[in-house]
Amino acid sequence: MENHTKGLGNAELWGGLAWLAFGLFVTWQGWTQGLGTLQEPGSGFAVFWTGVIATGLAATIVVGALAAGGPSLASLWHDTRWQKVLLVMGLLLVFGFFFEQIGFIPSSLVLLLVLMRFIDPVPWWQAITVSFGAVIGMWLLLSKFLRIQMPAGLLAPWLG
Repeated sequence: MENHTKGLGNAELWGGLAWLAFGLFVTWQGWTQGLGTLQEPGSGFAVFWTGVIATGLAATIVVGALAAGGPSLASLWHDTRWQKVLLVMGLLLVFGFFFEQIGFIPSSLVLLLVLMRFIDPVPWWQAITVSFGAVIGMWLLLSKFLRIQMPAGLLAPWLG
């Protein structure tokens, strides 16, 4: 059920306007930090041009939404599974609260397993394989390759 509209109820228009405001803010922040020159860029040079690009992309969305319309705001929320949205938000809060105490590996494993089994269910073998592969892969990448210190938590005696 996708209801297209060209008026103020157009979801693409509102999304484009929000990104346009964000792009303008980033552009302005880059400008205030100082652009410098092309040969000697200032601290705001990359920020400014990132904002300009974001503003341009958002402007194309706004123009397209005004010309062709888009889905209505109400259609975006149709059939939303609010219980699952709230559950994911709660899980992320618990994850953030216990992340340092429990550690990266155990807390991330539990989070991914719960998300993969109960939020958008996949078979156990797939949830376990993907969770372990993703968590161990990220831990190796972050802690061994990039040398970012991750909280060991419960596994501190074994991770040394």
